[in-house]
Amino acid sequence: MKLSTFARLAPTFYLSGKCVYLKSGPGRGKTTSIIESIPHIGEATGKSLGLVLISGPLMSPMDAVGYLVPVKKDDGRGGTRVESQYTDPFWWRTSEGKRLEEYDGGVIFIDEADKMDVDVKKVVGEMALSGRCGPHTLPTGWVVWMAGNRAGDRSGSTKELDHLINRRIEIDVTDDLAGWEGWAIKNKVHHAIVGFAVQNPHIVFPETLPDKQGPFCTPRSLVAVGEMLLTLAGNNGTLPTDTDAVEIAAAGIGQAAAAQLFATIRLDSELPKMETILANPAAAKLPGAPDAQMLVAYKLAALVTKPTLAPVIQYIERLPADFSVTFAKALATREPVLVASPEMIGWAKRNSSIMSMIACLK
Repeated sequence: MKLSTFARLAPTFYLSGKCVYLKSGPGRGKTTSIIESIPHIGEATGKSLGLVLISGPLMSPMDAVGYLVPVKKDDGRGGTRVESQYTDPFWWRTSEGKRLEEYDGGVIFIDEADKMDVDVKKVVGEMALSGRCGPHTLPTGWVVWMAGNRAGDRSGSTKELDHLINRRIEIDVTDDLAGWEGWAIKNKVHHAIVGFAVQNPHIVFPETLPDKQGPFCTPRSLVAVGEMLLTLAGNNGTLPTDTDAVEIAAAGIGQAAAAQLFATIRLDSELPKMETILANPAAAKLPGAPDAQMLVAYKLAALVTKPTLAPVIQYIERLPADFSVTFAKALATREPVLVASPEMIGWAKRNSSIMSMIACLK
């Protein structure tokens, strides 16, 4: 299942009350998808939902059920007696400082669940099925969801138990370039990073891990490298291509992927400047190669504003039709409000492909 499909179906999964377990190779976005689904579920259900995020490898059985402590109680005869009583576990409060029962419900999300000790898996496996965790029972509306890697991913996975697998909805996450592209644009990932990923899905979504351990490219490590390069650039906004930048990228995604990435970044630096396009959109230079044409479409979609939309559309209309759609789709993803602007509506009337793209927007 694609993560975009999971996001769409998240309210249904929640309302079912079942444990959902997302499983994939590293760096695909499972954690982000689950965390970002909570507001969507709350909106769809009309509930005030909470989120508890637990790192599975750090849990012990006592962390899961709380600690047994002596408590003095009235013995009913004027004296006291000492009884053992479990404390509430640490995860009974959310990061907002509120207890689980203060919400209409929510998600107990156990990340890196594949790396939990087997004894912990037994405890949380029962909680995922019935809501019972030792002496505690989850309040109404709370469910347990998990995410983890596969046994062959060299990620430190521990033994899986068949009876626990049978208690959950275990979803194998399918790589989804289009879904990641939309997420990246919404989250303002640099347009050169987005363009690189779209042109090189075999690098960004590797089917297998490298034979030799070391840095390798995934959606997560690519976005991290992009953020590092933007930090290195300062307020410039143009990704650097100097020796330091190349070394940083290689340390994050590996040398081969970094070399290909910087081919894209250098291509981006050769594209017409925004001010040049705005000054004369009818005559500003057009990139000749298809990869550069696609990149300029992403670039302008990332930079255009309401006041600059008309000249940018005039420039984009000079590109092949496919890249007009690339621009329009990226713009609609980044700033949906601009789709209703007179400039976009007029363009759509002149271009049936743009009209079809807008009609497909949700």
